[in-house]
Amino acid sequence: MNLLELIHSAVLSLRTHKLRVFLTMIGIIIGISSVVVILSVGEGLKAQVNQSTEDTGANAITVNFEPYDLNSSDASTAFNRKDFQDLKDIDGVEQVNKSSSGLEGLTGVIESATFFNKQSYLTVNDYDRNAGVVSGRGITREDNDFKHYVVVLSKDHAKALFGNNVNEGIGKGIKIKDEYFEVVGIGKEGSGLLAMQYDYVPEFAKNLLENDTVISSIDVNIKQGYNSDSIFKKVKKELEILHPDVKGTYTKGDPKAVSKAFEKIISGITTFIAVVSGISLFVGGIGVMNIMYVSVTERRREIGIRRAIGAKPSAILYQFLIESIFITGMGGILGIGTGYLASLILGNFLPFKPVMTLGILAGSSITSIAVGIIFGIIPAYKAAKLDPIKAIYR
Repeated sequence: MNLLELIHSAVLSLRTHKLRVFLTMIGIIIGISSVVVILSVGEGLKAQVNQSTEDTGANAITVNFEPYDLNSSDASTAFNRKDFQDLKDIDGVEQVNKSSSGLEGLTGVIESATFFNKQSYLTVNDYDRNAGVVSGRGITREDNDFKHYVVVLSKDHAKALFGNNVNEGIGKGIKIKDEYFEVVGIGKEGSGLLAMQYDYVPEFAKNLLENDTVISSIDVNIKQGYNSDSIFKKVKKELEILHPDVKGTYTKGDPKAVSKAFEKIISGITTFIAVVSGISLFVGGIGVMNIMYVSVTERRREIGIRRAIGAKPSAILYQFLIESIFITGMGGILGIGTGYLASLILGNFLPFKPVMTLGILAGSSITSIAVGIIFGIIPAYKAAKLDPIKAIYR
């Protein structure tokens, strides 16, 4: 039998047990789809880091501060926002900002909030109208325009401050920094990146909180045609004049080096989680092996007759192996489709969009075929080695 005949025969055999074949595919579908979702989320996060670095500007340097005494407080006073305007006056400097470190926008401002003797650390962000308020109300444009100090707390943080009945907190005042914020709403539980608990305030309030945070490094955008090394020397000299009392040295960093480091970390974590999730593929493979063993047992007489009329053992082996690959291959296709749809849905709840790459598609397809070969080869080999006389009459 040629390859086309073997494929046709395998398809006809599988069509007689459609439900059984589909149930066997489920383990493969779950395994492939979970891996696809995890890898696409990882690629999306890396794309976000790269975009943040590019937004900093192609001609940009990061200025860090290294104190001579690590136990001193010099690092917290090495930069302040007043420096930004002074540094912009340097010839060749286009813009100066607080360093994004490659993850700007993925996390908010960490601040402590208190309600009488209870305390919780909030992750404060600008209000997102897609955040989903489960009780109370969201933050309006008027809250920002009229400088209303209001906050939407995440469910977990509301529990920490007000107890299990979080709705009792609506209308109460909590202290963040030196200001009292009225709780106007309770947000969803575990929203955002890695189920991070975000708390929302008007834009003006978040800006005030950011102004009080310690600046550990700055990004300096350089005008076209200027040398970054010479600009850094001028920036360093100016900072030393502005902060004569700090004991340490200003050093030049590379925003892209930071993003590359984050990419390595993200890739490592993503790969580890994908491998752990891939355990379900092993379970699915065991299911494929089991169903192929059942198929060999049910078709012993068919195998014996085919061998008796001249079919070679290799033809029997290839047919059962093709059936196994067909099961896992179809499961892989359905798994890729399911994973793609799941990643699109998940993207609505993340501060970045998952990215599906050709590498993920190719890797998932190859993996599903490999599972079919690995777990189908033993039953196929057993079918090929059956004695035709015993197979017919037993």
